[in-house]
Amino acid sequence: MMGNFLLAVVSRLAYLVVLAFHKSYRYRFVGVENLQAARQASKYGNHIYAIWHQNLFVGITAQTGWTHVVMISKSKDARPLAYTLQRLGHMTMMGSSKSSSGVDKGGRAAKDQMTEILKTGVGGAITVDGPKGPAHYVKPGIVDMAKQAEVALVPYVAIADRYWVFNSWDKFRLPKPFAKIVIGYGRPISVSPTLPYENFRKVQDEIGASLVALEDALTPQFQNWEKLSKENIKVPGAN
Repeated sequence: MMGNFLLAVVSRLAYLVVLAFHKSYRYRFVGVENLQAARQASKYGNHIYAIWHQNLFVGITAQTGWTHVVMISKSKDARPLAYTLQRLGHMTMMGSSKSSSGVDKGGRAAKDQMTEILKTGVGGAITVDGPKGPAHYVKPGIVDMAKQAEVALVPYVAIADRYWVFNSWDKFRLPKPFAKIVIGYGRPISVSPTLPYENFRKVQDEIGASLVALEDALTPQFQNWEKLSKENIKVPGAN
């Protein structure tokens, strides 16, 4: 655990490092029309990004300055991430999964708060297999949140032409400086506000399959780099 002073220093350094990486990257965007479709399908004109935890770094930097609400761990060690997200223009909800003894660590309250923010029209983002895995296993939380907020889900993939891979549970990817980044938005997935819990698994499987298929489709796009769009789409709640 870090003391408050050290935590503040680490938070600022982390933000500066992330910002430096971000400014060195070159971004291209595929499937931006799917964001518009998601907004039209949502009650409040917004959407929730569904992203693998391993792609979180560049998934965040690609949306710099465009406000989304993001749920992260409530642990003290996660505060540098919260600080960085806020400096990049996002909102954060801090909550963790239940402990091994079944004690709620703020996850339910954070989820409820995030749902209410989504109802104001701000976009959201969730690592569907986070915070601790298993990797590439979509958990039901994002389906429940989309149901409660009546917001469409958008499969969101962010890949680089070169990156470091960490020896972590998710094989976390950190794109190298000056990397080319392709951002892909999949077709929106709508969740009925009356969907029973026993049918969540079907939606979870659809999200997972969409993310896998989208990454497979994006990988060859680096060969068409010069033809790809540099323009993202401005989302509800943007600064």
